[in-house]
Amino acid sequence: MIYVLYLTELLLYVCFAFLMGSFLLQLIPENKKPLIYVPKRGIQLSILGVVFFSLMPVVYLIFMLQENIGLSLTIQNVFSSFEVGKAWAFTLIISLFFYAFVSIFPVFKNKRYSLIALIFTVVLILTLSWAGHSASLTKTAGFIYHSIHFLAVSIWVGVLLVVGWFSKGKENWLSFLKWFSPVAVVCFLFTVITGFMMMTLVIEVKDYANSWVLNYGQALLIKHLIILPIFFFAFINGFWVKKQLQNDLSFHPVPWVKAESIVLLLTFSATAILGQQPPAHGIDTTLKSNGMAPLFQYVYDGTIQTPVAVEFGLNAMNGLLFSLAAVFLILLLLSFIKKAPAILAFMMSLFFVISMYLALMLSIQ
Repeated sequence: MIYVLYLTELLLYVCFAFLMGSFLLQLIPENKKPLIYVPKRGIQLSILGVVFFSLMPVVYLIFMLQENIGLSLTIQNVFSSFEVGKAWAFTLIISLFFYAFVSIFPVFKNKRYSLIALIFTVVLILTLSWAGHSASLTKTAGFIYHSIHFLAVSIWVGVLLVVGWFSKGKENWLSFLKWFSPVAVVCFLFTVITGFMMMTLVIEVKDYANSWVLNYGQALLIKHLIILPIFFFAFINGFWVKKQLQNDLSFHPVPWVKAESIVLLLTFSATAILGQQPPAHGIDTTLKSNGMAPLFQYVYDGTIQTPVAVEFGLNAMNGLLFSLAAVFLILLLLSFIKKAPAILAFMMSLFFVISMYLALMLSIQ
């Protein structure tokens, strides 16, 4: 069932990004964005998706607890005593009003209605942030960090997702990039800063490498490795694509925007796994109670003793893998310079993450 949780958590983030991007772009003047068509049915399904996908952690919790006290009492306790249960109940109420609102009012024809729909989306994000890992550790600070992180990523990914997959034609791309590029930079900075702050709530910086023996640390590492290709894509789409459009108006940036949005969705996948892992604030204790991460065990053939103290060393194999990772990043840039298909750049990003991950794992002594 844990894999169902990972999938539903990923789809939940996609629903939020789609809602955020759709309504945010409705507030932008027509001459500052490409022609975009978002079906209202897609909005309605995304709202229903938020309700359904956010319910899965509640169902999983009920499933885990019901053996001890029975199903009926467990359901009552989860929805009355657990933050995740109370947050979902509030999510359901807000979502019902949200669904009715977008069904009755022309949210794509009136900016006032678009703004109200955007507020609904933000309220739902804040509600889920209240029940997140970070908020459970330090209520106020964790809630603030998680909310800003979630909002920044939803804005960044949401706009790219909608523009990349629902835009029509080649008009106004240069005007769009002029305002979106700085917005993406700000979102990236907020994402990195709040992500670091949330990490420090769970583990100390000095224990970052030690946490790799756990599922939580593995997901965190993979998420961080994906950030570097995202930075390259942001540079390409924010500066090189803009320059290319200035020199050649026939250039179509959609494939590159789609590629960046897919790479960003990979971070959602890592975040989905991360959100369902027990926090690693006690690495030795968590290791004893939950065991070593299966992925770590598969890659690392040595033994890990407690207290965990991961050390690194350079050898021929990891040196080769580090070199390969650097080559894949260079090929990522060259694929744009040589006007290769965007899918090639996406594959280079994927190969970078894999080779860099293996290089780090094989560096552990």
